[in-house]
Amino acid sequence: MTEDRDGPDARAVGENLSRHRTQALGAAPVHQPLVLLHHGPDGALLAGLVAEVVLDWLFVEKFWVSEALRGQGVGSAMLAQAEAEARKRGAVGVHLYTSSFQAPAFYRRHGFTPLGTLAGRPAGHTRFWFGKRFDGGDPRES
Repeated sequence: MTEDRDGPDARAVGENLSRHRTQALGAAPVHQPLVLLHHGPDGALLAGLVAEVVLDWLFVEKFWVSEALRGQGVGSAMLAQAEAEARKRGAVGVHLYTSSFQAPAFYRRHGFTPLGTLAGRPAGHTRFWFGKRFDGGDPRES
């Protein structure tokens, strides 16, 4: 066991997984980063979305809006912009995870379907996985 997530052994695990994925798919997946930022007049970062289009889907890795801007449509606009850009890049939908103390109601309002939960992550809370197909179909079905 080691705690070195970036060392040569950890990199080798990632490289072997990538090789297996490429063999299984017949080609290496293309990763298309997508980062949206919202700065205030003074240049301070007030909201950001970090994502990538890969394997035909937009994966939102990080999405944050400062408390001062919540409820004003900034997050909704950023999510809509990310979805529009993902469609241009050929994505069929978007998926992400959030926690009960974060924004599950926000994603439900924006048409996301719950894909699964993990209770107790962290204690007293629940982790939610959500998905949304751009064609309106159920993301749990192919």
